[in-house]
Amino acid sequence: MTAPLRLALDPERFGPGAGPVEADLANLDGDYSYLTRGYYASLDGELAGLRLIPTPADALDAYVVPIAMEKARLAGLGVPTFHIATSRFPAPPMMAYPVNPFSSKGELLVDADALEARRKGLTYTGKYAVLCQELPEDYRIDVVRCVLGRTLVPEYQAFAEAVFAAFRLPLARVRVIVTARAYLLSAIMPLPWKDLVPDERALVEELGTWHA
Repeated sequence: MTAPLRLALDPERFGPGAGPVEADLANLDGDYSYLTRGYYASLDGELAGLRLIPTPADALDAYVVPIAMEKARLAGLGVPTFHIATSRFPAPPMMAYPVNPFSSKGELLVDADALEARRKGLTYTGKYAVLCQELPEDYRIDVVRCVLGRTLVPEYQAFAEAVFAAFRLPLARVRVIVTARAYLLSAIMPLPWKDLVPDERALVEELGTWHA
């Protein structure tokens, strides 16, 4: 198994006082889920005393949706109204995220029939909670691909910068609930390096140099 790519970050952008994220190295695996290769690469870096992003704590906070929503709120990012439920669910439409050790994949439930069809599966027949995010009438759901705080879609540049400052993940896909007035963070998901398009890899090249 090959080691994840690491980028020595441009000190003018990421050095002390240069911006909201200070680090020397970026782990570019893109999937930092617990016990994955990317997670262990960050753990090894932390144990070696490196200023590397993300730390294991950064990764764990980002991928657990209830924690990510609170972290986003504290950082000033918009988040949807949400409820934790096991049996009494809010009225659809909603994004539903299981809170259990087995699944974290979100589901869009657009009406009462969809909710009833998935209620038992989402809660493991009432054993686990589900985080339910209310969706306003004018919503749409997008996924923003964030590369060291940048994105190829100009509409989302400021949003990508804010997410990077709050969560410190070099590579991430961010599910966002878009309304006429706001971008609301719904969940953060892996963006593996191998899935980057050439223009996204070019963004990486502009922000540092490769490190063995």
